Amino acid sequence: PKAVAATSRPAAAPPPAKKAGDAPEASRHMQPANALPGPAANKTRQLYQDSTYLFEHAATLLDIWEEGDKVCIELDQTIFHPQGGGQPSDIGTLTADGLPPLEVVFVQMDKSRQGVIRHECKGDLAAWRAAVSSKKAVLCKVDGEKRREYARLHSAGHLLDVAVHDLGFRWRPGKGYHFPDGPYVEYAMSDEGRQLDNKDAKAKQAVIDELSARMKELVSKAGDCRVEWVDGVRTVTFEDVSCGCGGTHVSHAGEIGEVVIKKLQAKQGNMRVSYSIN
Repeated sequence: PKAVAATSRPAAAPPPAKKAGDAPEASRHMQPANALPGPAANKTRQLYQDSTYLFEHAATLLDIWEEGDKVCIELDQTIFHPQGGGQPSDIGTLTADGLPPLEVVFVQMDKSRQGVIRHECKGDLAAWRAAVSSKKAVLCKVDGEKRREYARLHSAGHLLDVAVHDLGFRWRPGKGYHFPDGPYVEYAMSDEGRQLDNKDAKAKQAVIDELSARMKELVSKAGDCRVEWVDGVRTVTFEDVSCGCGGTHVSHAGEIGEVVIKKLQAKQGNMRVSYSIN
């Protein structure tokens, strides 16, 4: 998909609410430790949730403040995904007429300003401070290559939940780490379903091979990534496995590409499944 550039965007109607009871009976909802727990009050409009491939968009400058050696910018809306939910922060630039460009080096939800996404920036900020009172129009540009990589990594973690269940395990996802430097999903093991002897190296290798084969099948199938709002929570579904999630994802599993299952590692009653994407 191509990046979408825009200079203005009309306010969109809120997505249709879906009741939990409307889901197919066979669907499985996962609730990892870093999944969205429920509806959240967001002051900054989160445009990245509308489209993973929205790489450029307009916004309005609302505030600038310093916190230690960091200079933070608040916009009325943003296409920058903040770090969280196991996914890295987007990076990119902010530009405005008559002002020097700023480099966006890190984005996160501000801990003291509820619902505000803050953009930590580098550059000549003096002129930007003077532009706050006029609510200057800003053009946000996300690093598209990084955005695509992070979406593939994050989606691969969700698809892994499908593969684990398809192999007969009833492990529950507890934590997802979808960064390029060693992504993994950590599962709480269960007495139900298929069992695995952690000390049996051959058995673990067999499961790695089976997971790799199943992931290859699921990627080749190219099933859609469905995004819905269920009881006010943004929910992402691959196949029949759903999870509350605020991250960016591929349009369909085929965009993930090859997924390599690296290893299985038992940790304090959990099973960490490490993977990579090519």
